[in-house]
Amino acid sequence: MFPTTQIGSLLHRDHMATIEALEALERLLSKNRKTPPLDAALKEWLGWLAGVLRAEVETHFGFEEGRVFPLFLAQGQTGIVEILTQEHETILPMARNLAEMAEAAIAAGGFADSDWATFRMKGGELIERELFHIQKEEMGLLAGIAALIDPATDAALAEAFAALGR
Repeated sequence: MFPTTQIGSLLHRDHMATIEALEALERLLSKNRKTPPLDAALKEWLGWLAGVLRAEVETHFGFEEGRVFPLFLAQGQTGIVEILTQEHETILPMARNLAEMAEAAIAAGGFADSDWATFRMKGGELIERELFHIQKEEMGLLAGIAALIDPATDAALAEAFAALGR
């Protein structure tokens, strides 16, 4: 196990929240092969999911790219940054699209059958990619943070991340 840092703990907590959302999405998709009716509970849940997805790809990814990755690059650790950045570039439009589809279904009062089929397919793809991505960050990025940053940088990063409302 790697030493714990404040920012590592915050990023880990964010990862766990995203995994919970992805697992809930997987349960929804697996139990609803046919288009589910948009009742109040599903409407609320889809709104929540859209918010979680946006927060993950916009706030979380943005923080890593803007504040964490430069620290790795300054230490010559380009490999992990390149891999994770490429994955961010792939996952970001997928997550935004799924959030938009959820919001469109809410606005329309439900999914059309063809839209639900697309939502299921794209949701499954996102689950697979995002879970694999989080595993890489948990094993590589968080361990690297613990090895590369000093306590003052750790505290500053944790404060900046907390200020984002994460």
